[in-house]
Amino acid sequence: MEKITIYTNENCHYCKQIKEFFKEKNIEFTNKITKDHENEWREITNLTNMPVTPTVYYEDNYFL
Repeated sequence: MEKITIYTNENCHYCKQIKEFFKEKNIEFTNKITKDHENEWREITNLTNMPVTPTVYYEDNYFL
């Protein structure tokens, strides 16, 4: 099974909610804080045209 990656900001309320939800449901994920992965985040926002967090990446799809 492919891993889930969540791109978040440290002060984002929705980011905290989705991480808590995944933890409650025992869903494994990797959290990437956008400011720590600036180049990667820039590529994603260029691709999606939506600099929105949280952004979830799973099975070659981005969910905003």
